[in-house]
Amino acid sequence: MNTKVSGRKAAHAAHGNTLLIAFQDALECLRKEMGLTRCAFAERLGIPRSSYFHLMTDAANPSLDYIELIAERAGVEPISFLGKAGQSARRFGVGAR
Repeated sequence: MNTKVSGRKAAHAAHGNTLLIAFQDALECLRKEMGLTRCAFAERLGIPRSSYFHLMTDAANPSLDYIELIAERAGVEPISFLGKAGQSARRFGVGAR
C-alpha cells in the first residue's frame, strides 16, 4: 500500500476537500437553476448517471479535463465551479431573479 497516497487522502478527509465541496456545490446549484433532476442533468452533460452520482461523493476526484468538459457541456466557464463552497448561488445567478 502506498502510504504517501493514503496520507494525502487522510489529510483531505481530516481538513475537508474544499475544492471538491465547492465543485459539488456549484454543480448542484447549476442543476437546480436549470430545473433538472440529477438523471436529466447527467444526460444533458452527456455522462452516465452513475458518473454524476459518483461526482457527488467524497470519493470523487475529477480531473481538470473532466471539469472543463462538464463546464463546456453545461455552458459555463470552468472557473465557476471552483469558487468557495456555499457561493454557487451568486456565480450562477440563482435567487437573483
